[in-house]
Amino acid sequence: MKFNRSIGVLLLLVAGSVVQLPGQPTDAERKQFEAIKARADKGDSEAQLSVFFRYANGNGVAKDPAKATKYLRKAAEQGLARAQCLLGLAYANGEGVKKPDKVEAARWLRKAAEQGSAEAQFDLGMCYANGDGVAKNAVEAAAWYRKAADQDLPDAQCELGNCYLEGNGVPKDIPEGVKWTRLAAEQGFAQAQNTLGLCYTKGRGVTKDNVEAYKWFNLAAAKGDERADDAKVNLAAAERFLTPEQVAEGQRLAREFKPHKTSTAGESASPPAQAGPPPSGGRTGQASAWDAPSAAKAIKTGLVTVKAEDESYEIFVDGTFVGNTPAKVQLAEGAHVVEVKKAGFKDYRKQIKISAGSELTLRAILEKP
Repeated sequence: MKFNRSIGVLLLLVAGSVVQLPGQPTDAERKQFEAIKARADKGDSEAQLSVFFRYANGNGVAKDPAKATKYLRKAAEQGLARAQCLLGLAYANGEGVKKPDKVEAARWLRKAAEQGSAEAQFDLGMCYANGDGVAKNAVEAAAWYRKAADQDLPDAQCELGNCYLEGNGVPKDIPEGVKWTRLAAEQGFAQAQNTLGLCYTKGRGVTKDNVEAYKWFNLAAAKGDERADDAKVNLAAAERFLTPEQVAEGQRLAREFKPHKTSTAGESASPPAQAGPPPSGGRTGQASAWDAPSAAKAIKTGLVTVKAEDESYEIFVDGTFVGNTPAKVQLAEGAHVVEVKKAGFKDYRKQIKISAGSELTLRAILEKP
């Protein structure tokens, strides 16, 4: 199984970085890199993770996947949960390592999961659900999903909801399934929104309400992700049972919807262990990959979703590799060139213009030469 979050995408999501793609690094960027690398070579695990990001993204230094993985492993071996999770995903997807190794992937994900990393807990649950690197075990899968769901990770809330709805690894409990599905849906997670819409259509764990179902299908379909087609089919089916006035009401509810974090236990949930920058203690003031979230606030950005026929296509933005399809990439405002490549096929190339807050979906179709 290929994990939904490839390491290439996590380079963007975990670091919180905005893809700004200059040509050669400036003298200041090179000096920043050398300062961080010096700390990394002395054993600073946070600096090692920062060097990993920089080698992986070509930020202040020439891109070098082998050196990136070397520093990622150093940080992981020192017990840094973020690095352990990323190294696990690298092994799962065969990125930056010689070949995929599901057993090694599960081993590193477990190390991060046991430290409380919500992302790793969810991915370890997926390992147990699919028998990837561990014996298939639905009960273990649900248990790890719950740990991540308790930290408000929507992916895990959605999967845990499905476990209860289907009685997979836990006793079947429709109201409990709806509860967890709603928590993910209210965070804007499209898969959960589609499932919640189906619950309203069928009156499953909730009072049957086609207007409410229409709202959730509308929201899921608008995401444009790999499951949007299912949501669009469900949206059209729900519309057949509605008057024009009810359709307008469903559309209004969808427009007014605002995703938000919700507490799973009546109080603020702990953030995922990977979600933000490390503590400031021990920092020397130099910029690093972890400084990107604060810097990004001043940069106007938009979101580009890139899809293709399978997950082996490589995505380049302005000549820089940013991950494999499918991926969501945050780009700075302005003009960019997006390319999708695969050996043996003609490159897909599209020039786009990003404005603040914009969302664009590209579906790359590659042809034989």
